[in-house]
Amino acid sequence: MSRDSVVEIFQGKLVQWILVPGLIMTVILVSIVGLNQINTLEREIVHLSRSLSRNVEFYIDGAEDVLRSVAIMSGEGNVDSLRNYFSGLHDRFGQFDRLILLDKNENIIAVAPHGIKGVDFPIRFSGSDDSKRVLTSPMISPNSGKLVLYISIPVRGGGKLVAELDLGALQKFIYGFLSSNRIIILADSYGNLIVHPDRELVKIQANVGNLDIFKKTLAPGDVEFYHAENRLSFGRVVNVTGTGWKLLVGCSAYSLFQPVIALGLLIGLLVVFFFMVLLFALKKEFREGVVTPLVGYVRKLSAVAEGDYPTSASQESGFVELDNLGRVFDSMAEQVREREHELIVSKRYFQSVIDSMPSALIWVNEDMDVCQCNNRALELFNLDSTEIEPENVESFFSGHEDIVDVIAEAKKFNSPKTIERTVISEDSTDIFDITAFPLRGFEVKGVVVRIDDVTARVRMEEIMVQTEKMISIGGLAAGMAHEINNPLGGIVQGAQNLERRFSPEIKANADAADEAGCSLDAMQGYLEARKINSVIKGIKDSGMRAAKIVSNMLKFSKPGKNIVTTVNVHDLIEDCLELSAKDYDLKQKYDFTHINIVRDFSPDVSDIICSQGEIEQVLFNLFKNSAQAMREHGFFGSTPEIYVRTRSIGNSVVIEVEDNGPGIKDEIRKRIFEPFFTTKSVGVGTGLGLSVSYFIITQNHGGTFTVSSVPGQGARFTITLPVQKGRL
Repeated sequence: MSRDSVVEIFQGKLVQWILVPGLIMTVILVSIVGLNQINTLEREIVHLSRSLSRNVEFYIDGAEDVLRSVAIMSGEGNVDSLRNYFSGLHDRFGQFDRLILLDKNENIIAVAPHGIKGVDFPIRFSGSDDSKRVLTSPMISPNSGKLVLYISIPVRGGGKLVAELDLGALQKFIYGFLSSNRIIILADSYGNLIVHPDRELVKIQANVGNLDIFKKTLAPGDVEFYHAENRLSFGRVVNVTGTGWKLLVGCSAYSLFQPVIALGLLIGLLVVFFFMVLLFALKKEFREGVVTPLVGYVRKLSAVAEGDYPTSASQESGFVELDNLGRVFDSMAEQVREREHELIVSKRYFQSVIDSMPSALIWVNEDMDVCQCNNRALELFNLDSTEIEPENVESFFSGHEDIVDVIAEAKKFNSPKTIERTVISEDSTDIFDITAFPLRGFEVKGVVVRIDDVTARVRMEEIMVQTEKMISIGGLAAGMAHEINNPLGGIVQGAQNLERRFSPEIKANADAADEAGCSLDAMQGYLEARKINSVIKGIKDSGMRAAKIVSNMLKFSKPGKNIVTTVNVHDLIEDCLELSAKDYDLKQKYDFTHINIVRDFSPDVSDIICSQGEIEQVLFNLFKNSAQAMREHGFFGSTPEIYVRTRSIGNSVVIEVEDNGPGIKDEIRKRIFEPFFTTKSVGVGTGLGLSVSYFIITQNHGGTFTVSSVPGQGARFTITLPVQKGRL
């Protein structure tokens, strides 16, 4: 729900209290002025219309009076005297264009100042009352081209005196009252124009009889609005007595209301200007005295809500109430700051305690949502912060229904529940014990989950079992080696004796052959023919090779302190390769003889001082791992291959062991030398081979041991050993 600010409310109230009343007063004042303007203009129109209508009547009546006096004399004289009289009368009265005397048949018998006599007059006056005047409609005179009016007065003897009355003087008189804001229209009974602001309309004798105001019957003195020529006008129509003419006097509505509207706009602008000045002044005062302190309080409250406490006192205002509010706020903010600091210290202490624990701790609230954890849990579950968004345990421990069940049981039965030796991540072989402890406080409820990494303990237990096995196997192997050495010695010695007994170089052999009745040469021919010498040599070589294998096995498995000696690197590598080829595990799973061994030995590699047994152990472990990886995960190329390279760098010897196997993923490569880390299944490896090898190379011999790999393109292990004695 949106709400207005204090400034908006204050501004709205000013509009209600000042601007709206001011505008209302302006409207009332303008209305009064407008009504007064209408009344004034109405009186002016009434007065002018009366005056003009009387002048029109006077103009017509004056002409009629002159004609009546002339009509009396027209019946007494002859035609010539009448013509002279008419000429003199025409000269004296300029409003008459012509004076015409008609006989009773309406034929022209006399005309002044000039005209044709003896013809019919074109305008017929027959049928009219002989005792009254007759007025025609205004028309353009064929004689003068002016707008004229024909007046007929009867004379004695049945004739008529006709005057062609020039209306120009009357028009000129009325046009004198015209102005840009005034309308005067004079029309005959048919609506033909006599006077109009547009004189061109008069010349063409336009008709305005269709004007609404001409058709209405108005009370004397009524003035009203009407539409003419698509404009609103204000006027009054009066009838000219004795003529049937209509006189309209008025003005345009624009000229009527323009000053009123201008006055209204002026007053309105003044009111608005006054309001804006007042509003600006009051808003400035209100903002400085009220709004600014309030905004300052709001900002400080927002800062306090975000944990940023003000260090300075609140701004003073011009109001005692706001100053008191500021002091109360400062005191409250200080108290809140102190209490929050205490809470932060307490929380940090508590968080530090749980973060210092080696176990991962996770708090699950009573709604079964995971809410908080320690640093060990962050590392274990790849979280960003110990303060986490609530997440349901089923989602958090996705794929581990057993953990969810343990948490639910601990909450339900209010007793600790434990899962032993479980794996949390499919990408890791780490082993954990998980215990769920129900919280038993009154205010905070839920379950605390403790996750203990027992990988080292479990691995150590396995190693202890394995060590016992190896000790037993080592002792058995040593005993078997000694037992094997005895018959091997007899076999080798027997083969050597056979060679000596058949040798022609020993005289005793020749003497014995002669005594037996066969020559030694014949015996040699038989031995060669049956290849007995090669069989004897094979027995001797096989015995020597078996003796060497037993010797290597004894050296590799013999416990005790390391023996440091000068070793030829290439001979050491060959011994390890030969031992690897005879390894029982490799023969069971992958025959080492099926792997192509590529040797790239540098001839300038010198002998090194080292523990031969330990270096053999490292190399044997690398050969074994490569063979197993290519057996289980495949290789690229046509055949599995292991590349063994040597070279010298300064005072060090570099040994590289590379294969064309599956390679090592980056996340595994980073942890490959960690103790107990292994990617092999349970029972296959302990995760100590490479970590022990790393310790032998770096700690015991002062060298370096690195690995580089591209997944799918094999792996390369690089061993660097100093030529001289290292840290042994």
